[in-house]
Order: sequence, then structure tokens, then C-alpha cells
Amino acid sequence: MKNKFFKILAYLALLVVVNNCGYQPLLTDKYQKFSVKSYNLSGNKKLGQQLSNKFSKIEDAQEKLVFNIHSSKARGVSNRSASGSALEYNIDIVFELEAISSSTNKVIFKKSFSEKSSYKASNLHINTLNREKKIIENTVNNIADQITTQLNLVFR
Repeated sequence: MKNKFFKILAYLALLVVVNNCGYQPLLTDKYQKFSVKSYNLSGNKKLGQQLSNKFSKIEDAQEKLVFNIHSSKARGVSNRSASGSALEYNIDIVFELEAISSSTNKVIFKKSFSEKSSYKASNLHINTLNREKKIIENTVNNIADQITTQLNLVFR
């Protein structure tokens, strides 16, 4: 009976220690030291707007930035059937980002981000468009995460 009680007590103690270890990732919005003051969009403005919507304004951020975003999207057919209809598409999304300090007007960060993906065509055109839309959304999220991580490292 005593042995069973100590086992239960040991498991509970272990559970408390593991759950309350205090781990928090450092490259999240909570520890973000920059905020985006404004955006200048060129190229595919809809795509640029999707990317700019991923950045939240932080009032007490140390550095306020201006983003110059040039975005482009190229879609092509990568595979056709014998009759000539498209079986598979590829899409290439490119963002050229320039982050400028609003206080000093100096370029803090400049980089090009690109991702390529492919997707199968569906029997219904709306399903093909929905697949493309989902790929674009995932790509924009991935690139926004990359930008946030790299800028957090710059302002570390």
C-alpha cells in the first residue's frame, strides 16, 4: 500500500515538473523587437497585401520599420495529357523584401524569398483554383515566418 502511494506521488511530481518547465520559444511575436509602420507594395499587390497582413503592429517595439515588398507569381502547366489538357500546374511565388528603419532611413534587411510548388488539376476548375489558393496561402505563411525569424535575429 505504501509502495503504491509513493509511486503515485512520484508520477504526480514528475508530471508537475515536466508541465511547468517554463520553456518558451524566443522567436515569437511576444519577444519581437520590431514593428512594421508602413508598407510599399509593388508587383502583384494582392499577393503583397497577403504578406503584409501577416505582420502585426507592436506598440512598444524598439524598432519601427517600413517594408518595401515587390511580389510576383508565375503559374504554368508542368504536365499535359495526350489530348493537350493540363494535368499538373506549377507555381512560383517570389517576394523581394527591403526593411528600412523609419527613424534613420537606413536599409536594415534586404532579401529575396521564393518558393515553388506544384499541384494536380482537378476535374472541376473550382477545385483546381482552390488548390492553388491553398498553396499560395501556405507559401505566404511560410515566407512570413522566415521574415519574422530573420528580423528577430537581426534585432537580437
